[in-house]
Amino acid sequence: MSSLKIGFIGLGDMGLPMATRLLNHQWSVTSCANKNRDAINVLLELGISEVETPAEVGAVSDIVITMVRDTSQTAQVIYGPDGVLAGMRKGAVLIIMSTLSPEDCRNIASKAAEQGILVLDSPVSGLPQRAVLGTLALLVGGDAETLKQCREVLEVMGKVFHCGGVGAGTVAKLANNVVLMGTMKLLLEARAFASAYSMSPDTLMEIFANSSANSFTVQNWDALEANWDHYDALLIKDVGLCLEAAKIREVVMPLTDTAINYRPDQTSK
Repeated sequence: MSSLKIGFIGLGDMGLPMATRLLNHQWSVTSCANKNRDAINVLLELGISEVETPAEVGAVSDIVITMVRDTSQTAQVIYGPDGVLAGMRKGAVLIIMSTLSPEDCRNIASKAAEQGILVLDSPVSGLPQRAVLGTLALLVGGDAETLKQCREVLEVMGKVFHCGGVGAGTVAKLANNVVLMGTMKLLLEARAFASAYSMSPDTLMEIFANSSANSFTVQNWDALEANWDHYDALLIKDVGLCLEAAKIREVVMPLTDTAINYRPDQTSK
């Protein structure tokens, strides 16, 4: 472990276990609380340092990770007098782990570059239980040398995939979530079909897990189903971003467009 100091903003379902792993691996981590103090209180017991604002997080950190929900929340923690860019010094690295659009990531990188701050976009794929285990997929966009500086930190949280320049990690994440949403909707239909013929959907899922229909979604169906509304809302956001980005490059995605608009009877789950 090096002496790098880490800032971590966004201690939600994914951010909390990720920051926990960094602390448990003896990294120095600083954060600030938002409205809910439950997560920061847990991490205070593990040795996290607390400051008042994202700017203060940036001022004491070599690497700042943001893991908030969307574009709006990302802008709140990055820009303005209290945002991380106001506190970060030249040569520090900002790692955006929120799922934004490729253009948003490039815009942030351009703004940060004016201050000599380096940027990686590194959205993650996996569920909270994989964040706990440190087995997430980290999809990184940005300069290879910048990634080299941060790799030791990132590998505490999962497997790193360098996807290309800034924004490429987000492209990979959006593409991944297109497949995830489509698979989830197909499984709803398949389970409803099985139920209509008096076959247990649970038996069907066991078959899928041991046949050519196997997938991450099949293997993690119970966790996805238990928090369906939450994951469905996130996927609608992400797949919407993908369709917007695809339109810019004149990529036609009819199956994706169908999946995002498909609203099955929720009793079929």
